Amino acid sequence: MGEKRKVSVLIPYCQSDGEVFVFLQKRDKDAKRLPDFFGFFGGGIESGESSEEAMKREAKEELNIDVSDYKYFNHYEFYGSILEVFTMLVDKNFSDTVKILEGQYGKFFRENDVINESKLSHNDKLVLHNFFGAIKRNSYH
Repeated sequence: MGEKRKVSVLIPYCQSDGEVFVFLQKRDKDAKRLPDFFGFFGGGIESGESSEEAMKREAKEELNIDVSDYKYFNHYEFYGSILEVFTMLVDKNFSDTVKILEGQYGKFFRENDVINESKLSHNDKLVLHNFFGAIKRNSYH
């Protein structure tokens, strides 16, 4: 097996009425990876680029936003890829303030929505399960 693909992603999230919502991308029907699935905003880390720089670049390319107030969440190694995950607390009106430049659209998901979504990869569900768990334990702010 060759070198693992290094990826950096951003999970915008909000809290409203005691619930946590994550904002995910509906990928294009002809996307190279996981077409027509929901997933994170982000992509491959380019040569000489840090995971943080890649996340910021991808957020600009995909959401047309300049990310400044974010947190590093976790590092994951899956078969064939390494994933660096960042999060950003956003307002519940976030979807109205961003312009989706890649993918079909963005959508907020509650934890139960994530569990029941058939068009979300197992790996992404694992990351989100960990994220929702950290929020519930108050170990992530």
